[in-house]
Amino acid sequence: MNEVDFLASDGQTYQIQIDDFGDEIKVLFQGEKKGSISLRLIEGDLPYHPDVYHITHLALDSCSYRGIGRRCLQFHRELFDAPITAGSNNGTRCDDGSHLTGDGPGFIARMKAEGIVCDDDDRSEYDSDRFDDCDR
Repeated sequence: MNEVDFLASDGQTYQIQIDDFGDEIKVLFQGEKKGSISLRLIEGDLPYHPDVYHITHLALDSCSYRGIGRRCLQFHRELFDAPITAGSNNGTRCDDGSHLTGDGPGFIARMKAEGIVCDDDDRSEYDSDRFDDCDR
């Protein structure tokens, strides 16, 4: 288990925990779970196709708009040094749960603009050139 304390914009300190496999990120406040992000590892064939973590569940409603989600994804990138992708808001419901709802589309759009999350228009083809604009 990997953990970091994060002083959020609300002045409170939250704990961010990531399991050893990178599959789950938990946000805790005073020991109580406040949110989570689930990811699925898609193993690539290096050097041409990198390993990618795809967000399959984004549940940060009770701790949104405080910088916590951003820090969760940054911490994941620091630990696993792999691109993170996310679903889209195209009206299609994905079997893996990765479709975006609620505040998810706006959050993911901001994370893509900042280079924390990479574009994922077609998850069937992972070409390393697609991740050139994404900080690794």
